[in-house]
Amino acid sequence: MKLQYKLGIFALGLVAFTSCEKNDPFADHLIIGQPVPTCYWEVGSTVCKAGESFSFKGQYYTEKGHTPSHSEVWYNVTLTDEASATAKLAGTGFTYTKQFSISEEEVRMNQSIYKFDHSLAVWDGYEFVLTATVPVSESLVPINWNTPKEWEKTEKNKFATYFPEGFAEEFENAVDSLIVTDNYYNSLRYLYANYAFTNERFAEINAQFGTEFPTDINYSETDKQASVTDKMNRWFDGSNPYNPNPGSTDPVPPADTVAYYYPTLDGETVVYNRITKEEAVKDDFGTYRYAADKSIIVYPIYASAPWVFSRYDDDKGAVVSTVIPEYIEAFKALVEPITFQEWIKGDDGYAISFKRKFVLDANYRVFDTDGNEGVAHTSYQIEIN
Repeated sequence: MKLQYKLGIFALGLVAFTSCEKNDPFADHLIIGQPVPTCYWEVGSTVCKAGESFSFKGQYYTEKGHTPSHSEVWYNVTLTDEASATAKLAGTGFTYTKQFSISEEEVRMNQSIYKFDHSLAVWDGYEFVLTATVPVSESLVPINWNTPKEWEKTEKNKFATYFPEGFAEEFENAVDSLIVTDNYYNSLRYLYANYAFTNERFAEINAQFGTEFPTDINYSETDKQASVTDKMNRWFDGSNPYNPNPGSTDPVPPADTVAYYYPTLDGETVVYNRITKEEAVKDDFGTYRYAADKSIIVYPIYASAPWVFSRYDDDKGAVVSTVIPEYIEAFKALVEPITFQEWIKGDDGYAISFKRKFVLDANYRVFDTDGNEGVAHTSYQIEIN
């Protein structure tokens, strides 16, 4: 039995020696070098107020023969800017917002912020535990400028500081061009009626472009709504026919058909071929056709303001009204003097905002007396409020 036991030990040793020689599971993964402190940490909160401190608990230990020296909290600071302005002047149907953002711009490189001597830590029987706080600079106060009620010197200075040069001009150019597109026909109508374009301004545009904007709008000092109602009546079309009795309870009469048209294509462009009422005839089924070629179905054109083309669109099954091309440039010139501040003014203030926030990317490091450094695997994003 003793002999068998000794042989068993020898055989086991031989297997172990052979295994280590051919396939050492440790040698493939171990990195030979100086042992570094082992550490980890957790913060009390990932939100901190500027000028105050965030708390943390650090835990660490060193290998035998090494003595802890101190620990440090490091962090960098990133800045995020977000800003926007929204057009309000043309009503809720006009949806235009211009934005800009600067995302995660590093304003302070990763560096040691605070050092804690090892003497501040407590041994708990297994490792050293440090409970401490790290100050945050009061210069990292976030900015939140949103919907100011006034637009005086203070607001102008803030806008100049927070927003890039040329922002207002780019905004104005964008809305000037967008407001005259077909998609915003009703918004242009709203702007025309509600903005205080003077009769003199309409006369200037007429002289410049040969247009027929009314120059006798009823601007009343005692009744601000009078001019709005007057201009609304001047802008009529198939969906909004002229009401000869504004303000009354009489129903609005249906739009008058003044002519007919049939669409054709010139490449990708739709051409509206206009014919007179006399050139349109009704077939046995009540459909209007072109008298000169009864294979062509025609559709009504409705009475409208001089700058409007209002017609029935068979594809959409509805009345469609658009500003005629000759008036597009005239409307651009009409709205061009409207300022940035006027465009963004709403019922509850100026629709503009700027937000700047700072975030710390913090980590924890422990050093021993030989200068070896251990870094905690976990970093924390701490937002400053």
